[in-house]
Amino acid sequence: MPLISVCIPVFATEPFLKRCLESVMHQDFDDFEIIIVSDASTGKDEKGRSAKKIARICQKEGNRWRKEHGFQNVKINFITHKENRGLIEVRRTLMYESSGFYMTQVDSDDEMAEGALKALFDSSGYDLHTGGSNEGLDIIHGTSTAGVFDEQGNFTPAQLNRYGRIYYGKLEGHDIFRKWIMESKITANTWGKLIKREHWQSAYEKIPYTECNMADDFLLFFFLAQEVKTYLGIEAKVYRYRVSSGMTSTRKIDTLHKWKMICSTASVFSVISTWISENEGVLSEDEVDNIRGRTTFYLGNNLMQMHNTVVPELKDAARKMLCEYWGESFVEKIEQAVLKELAEKEKTVPSANPQDSTVV
Repeated sequence: MPLISVCIPVFATEPFLKRCLESVMHQDFDDFEIIIVSDASTGKDEKGRSAKKIARICQKEGNRWRKEHGFQNVKINFITHKENRGLIEVRRTLMYESSGFYMTQVDSDDEMAEGALKALFDSSGYDLHTGGSNEGLDIIHGTSTAGVFDEQGNFTPAQLNRYGRIYYGKLEGHDIFRKWIMESKITANTWGKLIKREHWQSAYEKIPYTECNMADDFLLFFFLAQEVKTYLGIEAKVYRYRVSSGMTSTRKIDTLHKWKMICSTASVFSVISTWISENEGVLSEDEVDNIRGRTTFYLGNNLMQMHNTVVPELKDAARKMLCEYWGESFVEKIEQAVLKELAEKEKTVPSANPQDSTVV
């Protein structure tokens, strides 16, 4: 059994997968495996190579590099979903296919920083001589850097990294959940963290089959943060997050398939709401209120995206789909506030040429 499983989900296109895999293969750490799950991806990179071919090339080239630098070979296990299932189920497959004591996730358009695995594992407290299920901390959370890559692959950090909130120091018990949900001191993302695989297993036992492509990290960390007993945030930089390479709230949505990905956010809160109702008293009232507030926020964000980014000819179908996911009465309730906010924004936007305006 390897100490660490590095898990990589793969989706539609793979222009950055090679750099991602190189950043993992070049880690100065032994005893880890790489698991890749392709969610029925047919995407290719700029040279026309599929994800599976890229993985095969990177394993060969990467192990040559590792041999030259005195490190052990690393195996890449590539699995393909026959049909698209979404991020929650991709990460479930990654967990089941992994065999490491710890798991860490790397999105295929991001990179691991140099020395990341060593920094994370060395901070875990795991004793290589007496290692067992009770050894080591449950979560080791490293510092991430958000930024952009130029055409040559050079990384320029952004001034602000809103994707990588981290609590520096140690937390225990329910304080981990509180620091995340109530104080927003910890991001829910599963990358940049070393987490015991046994806790992934326990978390997924509470999550039914869920086809979801948005807010998946929120759902997973909701359960993970309740499972783990120890957390440590460290200053070592372990992850480079590529800004704006995925779906954003400003890109035009011109197909119902793209819109379905947005609507799938509702599935996350449906699972959480069901769990809360079946486990009354486990969470405090303020924690439950916080979840309700986040549910409203995510639906409001979906509505904003519908009004701002869905092309006009799909608006009616998009609203119908949104109601199917969230419930018509809930959509209508939140939509009133969203429309009011949009109207207020329009009032504050000055005309490009005041002389062109007509006074009635």
